[in-house]
Amino acid sequence: MIYLLQFCGVSDPLQLFYLEQSSVSQGPAFAGFRPFRLDALLDWALDTAQGRGWDLDLIHSTVMDVWLERSEAIRQWQLRLVAEPDDRRLVAALGTKHDWEQRCEAMLLA
Repeated sequence: MIYLLQFCGVSDPLQLFYLEQSSVSQGPAFAGFRPFRLDALLDWALDTAQGRGWDLDLIHSTVMDVWLERSEAIRQWQLRLVAEPDDRRLVAALGTKHDWEQRCEAMLLA
């Protein structure tokens, strides 16, 4: 199975709450981070994987691979987050290909 990890942008608490609630039963899982660090991202990803019955080893390698492959973009997100108000969080989303397809279809139908 393939898991996709995306960094969606900086969000206020209310929008982040809506994203988290919309993903409880289907679609990718969303979470907000401040500060944005690998250990927090990895902890969240593994907790999410365990709750959804995903392959923990594959989730771990996905997060590590994305962190290394997108290191420059991650550094830019970290710098942007510092400039944002204290209540803002960087939103990350993790899901299977099917989860992302469901999310895109739901957005098109809305």
